[in-house]
Amino acid sequence: MKLFDLSGRVAIVTGSTRGIGRAIAERLAEHGARVVISSRKETACSEVAGGIVARHGAGTAVSIPASIASKDGSGALAAGR
Repeated sequence: MKLFDLSGRVAIVTGSTRGIGRAIAERLAEHGARVVISSRKETACSEVAGGIVARHGAGTAVSIPASIASKDGSGALAAGR
């Protein structure tokens, strides 16, 4: 059941490779958002994004590993690198 529609929206979820962050990313994708999966671990980001794409279709998730503890990491995430 969809309570709301996030089609056409992009959600950046930091810490989204496990736990609450991952659950939030999954739910956002279920409701139509394109989800940016981000954490410090590149492999984990790719795995989670791949799982979301497998369940919800191409273009529903992208992986951008970054550490938001640093200015460079936050900047890279904001720039989509």
